Amino acid sequence: MSYLGGVLLWRAIQGRTVTVLGLLALLTSVLVVSAASPAPATPYCANRPEAGGAIEQRYVGMGGPVGALGCPVTGELVNPDGSGRRQQFDHGTVYWSPRSGAWPVWGYIGDYWCVNGCERGFVGYPTSYEYRVGDEIRQNFQCTVIHFQDLGGGTTRTWSEGNICA
Repeated sequence: MSYLGGVLLWRAIQGRTVTVLGLLALLTSVLVVSAASPAPATPYCANRPEAGGAIEQRYVGMGGPVGALGCPVTGELVNPDGSGRRQQFDHGTVYWSPRSGAWPVWGYIGDYWCVNGCERGFVGYPTSYEYRVGDEIRQNFQCTVIHFQDLGGGTTRTWSEGNICA
């Protein structure tokens, strides 16, 4: 082999080696980035659990820590029915199920709901926010509407329309 042929062969091998090494470096960086743990999420409130998924979306939609719910008190918990989830906040709880989505429950309506078995009772999961109709506050659930009325003088009344799923 002539000197010129040897130089050309050497440069070809060198070029391919650089290409292969470049590809190896790229693959190594992809593997290192893929194997790294995800960056930790910023908690909404210092030293409090984080929110995630559909519950987080509802929480953020309600104003996050400066909204009606306040800061998270627990992480996401599995409900006793085994299919739904919940997360407790300073001023209420967001319940989620695959059929109903994520909705907040609190106050007198939340108390009434849990006296009647929470998600395992005849009422089912919440399907709306609380809303006002005249002098009542109402909230829709899978199998009924729960009503709350402040009658004045420290007297309140909470009731449901009965089980429409029965």
